[in-house]
Amino acid sequence: MASFSAAAIAPGVLPSTTAAATRLSYRSFVSVKCLGSSSFLPRLCLPQSELRRSTSLRTSYSTVSSPQSFASAPEQLKSAREDIKELLNSKFSHPILVRLGWHDAGTYDKNIADWPQRGGANGSLRFEIELKHGANAGLVNALKLLQPIKDKYSSVTYADLFQLASATAVEEAGGPKIPMKYGRVDVSGPEQCPEEGRLPDAGPPSPAAHLRDVFYRMGLNDKEIVALSGAHTLGRSRPDRSGWGKP
Repeated sequence: MASFSAAAIAPGVLPSTTAAATRLSYRSFVSVKCLGSSSFLPRLCLPQSELRRSTSLRTSYSTVSSPQSFASAPEQLKSAREDIKELLNSKFSHPILVRLGWHDAGTYDKNIADWPQRGGANGSLRFEIELKHGANAGLVNALKLLQPIKDKYSSVTYADLFQLASATAVEEAGGPKIPMKYGRVDVSGPEQCPEEGRLPDAGPPSPAAHLRDVFYRMGLNDKEIVALSGAHTLGRSRPDRSGWGKP
């Protein structure tokens, strides 16, 4: 499968959660608030040109919806943000949109110089091969929610849209307004998706060592790992996705 299109999504399959599932307790609010107080989140989700000015970025990569474009159109980004707010108000999909943005960005490897091999927020999560990674179980539902917005604003890249949706979801859930920069480049095909295994496992034998292995690769420290992990207080666990929680 190349990528999703609105025509391929049957009506009536969009997920819906209850408002109760996305209400924040005080502890949840504090945890989400930590995302904005740490410098790592905007850094991890920066456009590739900001992370490392590589000569590979001079090549025009393209997607079906946004060919030969490095930067999303500013006016379309603003309009897409308003549509995302409406989506959040109607579907209460804050947790899964935060997860989508994080999982697209969380494949980043600071030790790899070349793009797109180093991963990161590059829209690769729209392809089936990456959606089928164990850590991404259920994220196809987030993609289905955002695809109509992507179709409407074709000059916004998937990479920017995923991060815009995630940051907007944090803000609309009661967290801070996260300073973001836009201009991310989409990978052009599934062959550019990262290999499976770059994201954390749900129940590793040695959790602390596993988290350090995963997040040190991205350039994060222990304090930033704790701040990021606290975002799990938004929403709930689902056994069909992580093996944890109640049906």
